[in-house]
Amino acid sequence: VAPTTLTFTQAEKKVIAVGDVMEIPAEGGTFEVDVQYNTDVVVEVESAAQSWIHFVAVRALTSGQLEFTFDANPNPDVRTGKVTVKDKNGKVAPTTLTFTQAEKKVITVGEVTVIPPEGGTYTVDIHYNADYYVEVSPNGRDWLTYVQTRTLKDGKLEFNFKENNRDTRECTVYITPLEGDLGVITLDFKQEGTIRKKLMDFYYAMGGPEWTDNTGWGSDGPLYTWEGVGYDDVTGLMSLAFINQGLKGEIPEFIDEFNLWYFRIDEPGITGTLPASFANLVNLETLEINHTSMTSLPDIFGKMDKLKWVTVSINTKMTGPLPESLGNSAVLQGMNMIGNAFTGDVPASWARHYKYMFLSGNCLTGNVPETYLTGDDVGEKLATILNQNDGYGFDISNIDVPGYWPSGEIKDLGGQVFSFPDVIKDNKYTVYLSWAPWCPFSKALMPQLLDYYNKYHNDGLEIIATVISSEDGTMFEDIDWQVSTIKEKGYDLWYNFAFKDNRTRSYPSATPVAEVYDNKGNTLHSSACHYPGPDTRNRYGHAALTDLIPFLETLLGPAVTPDPYTSTDYSKDGEVITLQKATVGKGINVVFLGDAYVDRDMDAGGLYETLMRQSMEEFFAIEPYKTFRNRFNVYAVKVVSKNDKTGPGYSTALGSVATYSSISTGDENKCFEYALKVPEIKDKKNLLIGVLVNSVSERGITAMSESLQSGIAYYGSTSNASEAFGITLRHEAGGHGFAFLDDEYGYYQDALPQAHIDYRNSMYQQYGWYSNIDFTNDPSKVKWSAFLSDDRYKNEVGIFEGGSLYSKGTYRPSENSMMRDNYEYYNAPSRWAIYKRIMELSGETASFEKFLEYDAVNRTSASSAPRPPLKAAAAPKRGIEHGAPPVVIK
Repeated sequence: VAPTTLTFTQAEKKVIAVGDVMEIPAEGGTFEVDVQYNTDVVVEVESAAQSWIHFVAVRALTSGQLEFTFDANPNPDVRTGKVTVKDKNGKVAPTTLTFTQAEKKVITVGEVTVIPPEGGTYTVDIHYNADYYVEVSPNGRDWLTYVQTRTLKDGKLEFNFKENNRDTRECTVYITPLEGDLGVITLDFKQEGTIRKKLMDFYYAMGGPEWTDNTGWGSDGPLYTWEGVGYDDVTGLMSLAFINQGLKGEIPEFIDEFNLWYFRIDEPGITGTLPASFANLVNLETLEINHTSMTSLPDIFGKMDKLKWVTVSINTKMTGPLPESLGNSAVLQGMNMIGNAFTGDVPASWARHYKYMFLSGNCLTGNVPETYLTGDDVGEKLATILNQNDGYGFDISNIDVPGYWPSGEIKDLGGQVFSFPDVIKDNKYTVYLSWAPWCPFSKALMPQLLDYYNKYHNDGLEIIATVISSEDGTMFEDIDWQVSTIKEKGYDLWYNFAFKDNRTRSYPSATPVAEVYDNKGNTLHSSACHYPGPDTRNRYGHAALTDLIPFLETLLGPAVTPDPYTSTDYSKDGEVITLQKATVGKGINVVFLGDAYVDRDMDAGGLYETLMRQSMEEFFAIEPYKTFRNRFNVYAVKVVSKNDKTGPGYSTALGSVATYSSISTGDENKCFEYALKVPEIKDKKNLLIGVLVNSVSERGITAMSESLQSGIAYYGSTSNASEAFGITLRHEAGGHGFAFLDDEYGYYQDALPQAHIDYRNSMYQQYGWYSNIDFTNDPSKVKWSAFLSDDRYKNEVGIFEGGSLYSKGTYRPSENSMMRDNYEYYNAPSRWAIYKRIMELSGETASFEKFLEYDAVNRTSASSAPRPPLKAAAAPKRGIEHGAPPVVIK
C-alpha cells in the first residue's frame, strides 16, 4: 500500500520582544526602541508619565521600532516612566518598558545680605546637583575670603569679611559650574563702612546743620560729593578741607579715625587746640590751619614722617611755644607759620628748614639761635624769623644782619651781567629796591630818589632795582615793557633786573620796598622787614616812601630841597564850586577843602579843582554811599595857603600838619568858616567836611563834634594820588566823619579802662555813635545781634575780639573791614549805621527791613574775599599805617 503523508500545521507562538531601553537625557527628544512581534500590539504609557512620554508610532509591521518623544526634564532629580506593550488579543503576556530620564543640572543660591562694617563670617544658601568652583573678583580679594560649601547637595556657602573702616565697598563672587551648559552665577556683595558714620559724627560735632555749605553731607552719594571731603577708594586715604563754611567748636578727639593725607581748616569758629589723637595721623602730608580761633599748637608731630607742607597762619589767638617735633619730617618742603601769636624762641633744629620756612608776624623773643648765625646763608636764615609783631622780636642789637638778595650772576635788563656781592663791595652804600609804576607811593618816591642818586652816585651810592609789572600782583614778566618804562622814567642809570629773580624779606606785592647795605653787605636800613624787637641801630620797620631818603641823608648828605612856594594872589580864596546837587530828599551837605595848596593851583579846572572832584568820586566809590549818592549836596571851597608844605616854618590856611609818620587836625573854626561860604549852608550842624592835606603822607585823622553832630576828616594827599588817598578818605570821612563809627583795630594790649567803656556807651545811647564796636560778646546782647540771627549774614557778621584801640575786652562785627584794615567794604552793622544816618538827614524814617532789601547788593560782595587795601610797603603783618584815632570836639 502506498504510504500516506499526514501534514500537521501548528500555530506559531505569539511573542513580543523588545530591545534594550536607553536612558533618556535631561533635555529629552525623540527616541526609538527595537521591537519584534507576531501579533497585534497596543502601546500604553502609564498615567504618571503621560505628561512627558509620548508614543508616536510603530515604525514597521512585524519588526521595527517603537518611536517615543520625551519632554525635557525640568527637575533637578532623575525621573522614571513606564510604557506597556500589549497583545491586542490578550494571548501574549504584556512587556513593560521602564524609561529613566536624567535630572536637570542646577545650582541655585539664596539672597545676599548687606554686610555690616565690622565684617565677620556669613553664609549664603545654595542648592546644586553639579560640581562648581567659587572665585572672588579682584577688587574684593583683600577683604573677602570664600571658606567652603558646608553640605553635599543643600547647604550654605561660607565667607569671611574683614572689618571695613572705609567707605561702602562692593565685589562679586562668581560660581562657575564644571559640568552641563549652566551659566556662571554671580553674588554681588556690598559691605557698609564706618567712615560715613564717623564723618556724620564730625559733622554734628562741628555744627554741620548750620554750615553755609553742607552739600552732600548725609547722602548716599560718593564721598567726593560731600563738600570738603576727598576720598581715594583704592588706598582709603582722605582729605578734609573747610574754608569759611561756618564750622564751630574744637576738633574732635576721633579725628585720627580718618586716614588723612590732607587737612585744611580756615574757620574762625574753630577753637581750642589739636587733640592728642592727631598724633596718630601718620599718613598726613599737608596741614593747613588758617584764620581760626585756636589757642595753641601742641607738640604732637613726632610720628608724622610723611609731612611735606605745613601752613599755620593768621591764627591771632594761637600762642605758646613752637612745636619742636614739627620739623622732624625729612621730607618737609614748606613751613609757613606767619601771623599767629607764638611765643618764646625758635627751636634750634628748625634752622635746617630755613629755605622753606617763614615765621614772621608772631610774638617770638629771645636770642637768635646759633644755628641761624653760621654758614653762607645767614641773611636768608634770618629773613625767615626777624619780622615779629609789635613789642616782640629777637635781640639783634649786637648782630650784623646780612642782606637777603638773589644769589649768583644776574643779567641786567640792559644785558649787563652783575652779582649783588660785587656791586655791594664796590660801593659805600647800595639800595636794593622794588617798585611799581602803577603804585602811587612809588610814583611819589622815585623822582626824589633819582635826584638823590644823581647827586650822590659819584660819592658811592648805587641802586639795584626791580620793577613789578602788573597792578594785580600777578607779576607777569613783560621784559620789553619793563625796559621801556625804566628808560622812559630815566631809571636806567642804575642796575635793573627782572622781577622773577627778586628776593627780599618783603611780600613781593608791596611797593615800594627798600633795603640799604654797607659795602660788607650788612643791612643798615630796611622797609622790607618790620622788626620791633631790640635793635639799637634802628635798622628795621621803616617805610620806603617816607624814610629812605631821610636815612640816606644821614649817610651822604642832604637832598636838594627847593624853597617852598609862597602865594601872592588870594583872589580865588573862598570861591565855591558846586560839585553835585541832591535829587532825592532834603540834601545832605558835604564840603571838600584843601590845605597847603597855593594860588597857582586854583585855576579853573586846575590841580585844586581836580583833586576836589577826585575826592568826591572816591567818597562815593563804595556802598552804601554809592547807591545813595543822589541824596548828597557836594561842594568844594578854594582855600589858598601861603605855602605848599606843612610843619614848622611853613604857613597854611587851615593849620593842619602832615609829616612822613603822622597827621594832625587843623583849625576847626577855620574849616567851618570856609564851609559856611557855601550859600546853601546856613549852619554848622550835620555837616561833613573833608580836608585834603598836600603832603606825601598817607595818614588821616577826624574831629567829631558832639554838639553839632558834624565831622571834619583830614587825609594826606599822598603826593596827590587819588587812588591812594581815596582809601584814607573813605575810612576817615565815610566811617568816622559821617557815621561816627569807631576804629576796629587794637593797638593797646593793656587792660581796657572803664572810663573808655563808659564814654563810648554814653555816646552810643545819646547819639548812636560807635555802633560797630561793643564790650560784650553775648550774641543776644551785642549791638549787632539782629545780624547774628539772620542767616543771610552768617558768613559775614560775627563777634571778633579787638577794636576801639584795644585788643582785649572789645568786640567788632567782622574779621576785616574798612574800619579795621581799610579793606574796601564797610561791614553790615557799619552799613546800617551809614544807611540810617543818610535816611534821617534826608528827612525819612530809617527802616531796618528796607535796609535789608537794599543791602542785598552787599551780602555777596562783602562776605566774599574782598580786595585787600592798597598801602605803602610795610613788613608782613604790619597792617595799615593808621593815623591817629578820632578826636572829639564840642
